[in-house]
Amino acid sequence: MSRRGVIFAYALLNALAYSLLLPLWEGFDEPFHFAYVQTLANRDGFPDPRSSTLSAEAARAVLLAPASISVKTNLPAVDSYDDFFRAPDSERARVHGELLRIDPKLRTQPSPFLNYEAHQPPLAYAILALPETALARIPLPYRVLALRVSGAAIGVVLLIAAAGRLTRQLGIAPPFDEAVMFAALSSQMLWAALAHVANDWLAVPLALWLIVLTIDYYNQPAARSIAVAGAVLALGLLAKAYLLAWVPVLAAVCAFRRRWRDLAVAAAIIAAVAGPWYARNVARYSSLTAIQEIRQGAHPMAAVKDLRPARVPAAAEAAARSALWTGNNSFRAFSKATLRVLLVLWAAALLLWIAQRHRAVEWITLLYSGAFFAALLYDAALNDAVSHGANVNPAPWYAQPLLVPLLSLAFLGAARAGAAGKWIASLIVALSGYVLMATYWAKLIPLYSGFEARATLPALIQLYRRPSQVAHGLAAVCFAPPAAILSLALMVGLLAMGEAARLARSMARGNP
Repeated sequence: MSRRGVIFAYALLNALAYSLLLPLWEGFDEPFHFAYVQTLANRDGFPDPRSSTLSAEAARAVLLAPASISVKTNLPAVDSYDDFFRAPDSERARVHGELLRIDPKLRTQPSPFLNYEAHQPPLAYAILALPETALARIPLPYRVLALRVSGAAIGVVLLIAAAGRLTRQLGIAPPFDEAVMFAALSSQMLWAALAHVANDWLAVPLALWLIVLTIDYYNQPAARSIAVAGAVLALGLLAKAYLLAWVPVLAAVCAFRRRWRDLAVAAAIIAAVAGPWYARNVARYSSLTAIQEIRQGAHPMAAVKDLRPARVPAAAEAAARSALWTGNNSFRAFSKATLRVLLVLWAAALLLWIAQRHRAVEWITLLYSGAFFAALLYDAALNDAVSHGANVNPAPWYAQPLLVPLLSLAFLGAARAGAAGKWIASLIVALSGYVLMATYWAKLIPLYSGFEARATLPALIQLYRRPSQVAHGLAAVCFAPPAAILSLALMVGLLAMGEAARLARSMARGNP
């Protein structure tokens, strides 16, 4: 298999393994994103966050399925994972069976649960509505699995294609270009974003394609290339509103090139394709994005004015760690020390890049990253305003469009920096492979099989000495055969360690 083929296999195996391992509704806000898909599949028009609800089918599944403590805080009627795993086997089997026996006809009936994700743009949900419609008669958990796998597979194929183009545009030489994709695909939060029912599976790769197409336009300005970039930005705006952050950047590139007609072409395409959705938001909710916090009167700019500088370093470090690893809806944490080392290595590689001379394509990549970083600051201010200072971090899934661009600049800096850069790059891929393997075998598989002890090496050895117990626990909360989940996780782990070793050795020796 070619080197690119290995990366591609690594991506698809991760997409499948993560989708199957994730228990029902353990993805961030997943039942509410799923409800959006169902609304479109039922041909009920676009949902309205003021009145649209979960279907009776989804609501029944929410109340039956075990959930994390954070979910139980909002929905006291659900059982936590701890309570669920302490229950007798017969009770766990009953719940599992009832989830499979929920009448699919309830998918067209409303429930008392308002859908707070109904403000989202519709494109990603409209695509997922196709398999939801085709599979309408099969049990809900299996439909959720099908939607996860479909979205994650499409998303990762688009992401790999865009990442390959970006590394070529930046002139990142082998094997550093492969290392960019390997490190990105080894990030747990990338999979937490892509491999659950939501809109990130489409928004993240479209954001990366926008950078690629903007660079294409900058290199060869033409009406056709700006039309393609404008169309991708418009589609991105119909996938997730955070792509609004890049509208001024595309306009600035046109202005820098003094291509005013091209700017008009891009504006016309964006207005024609995405404009009606955002005009609808303003007309209905007096808000461009219609997000719940703004509709309820939050004022993020007031939070920016009240920001206390002393809080910024700790909040930024915590946000960076959570953008690399956040344990799904359970919000479990990974080793702080490990993630801090990885962040320090990233920072060192970026400093190597900063110290060098840069081409225009690098500045465009940095400009896009900076614009989105400003959007994350806005989200942090919004959270601060809503929580009255209790939470100043942006949501970790929002940061994923920065993953490949920042890794690309980091590995570009390392590739140019001689021996020091090669060793830093080697350490990044080695640690990334370790984190991915530990994600499955030291964190998520134990968590979803009912393991309650601290994940020390002796405790994990004791756990995996009883494979039937692990499989029994997974069977209670997952809706794929435990043997398939464990086999996929094993293949992913072996690939992670093998590729990390190969890439680290190649970069340290300077071999392509």
